[in-house]
Amino acid sequence: MTSRRDWAKTGSHRPSPDEDKPARKRARSARARFLQNDRRRVRRALEPDYRDAERARRYGLSLADYRALQQRQGNACAICRKATRVLCIDHCHVTGRVRGLLCRRCNSALGLYADDPRLLRAALAYLHATTKR
Repeated sequence: MTSRRDWAKTGSHRPSPDEDKPARKRARSARARFLQNDRRRVRRALEPDYRDAERARRYGLSLADYRALQQRQGNACAICRKATRVLCIDHCHVTGRVRGLLCRRCNSALGLYADDPRLLRAALAYLHATTKR
């Protein structure tokens, strides 16, 4: 390894350890991130098209696809058929394919049963067996 004096004698600069690495971008300030997130929050709250398009984009849908799915279901949950203001986009966790729109309760129920039809059938059998008629 060459010493510091050797670098000084040749008149060249001493290379820094990461000289071959590209320079990093300067991180945005916390205030700038807060302001951008705040603008996004306000827009999400005030503009239904922006909110729905943002949600649909996470699942590979366009706003038109999302609106068509909403129209096909009559703006109601695909399981309980209750019309609610906010519908969750239900998707298969294995394939990523969108299955439909569900209310928060039905979507949570499917999630708690890990999308396992055997567990859902067992829960249904339990309810039938324990329901008084």
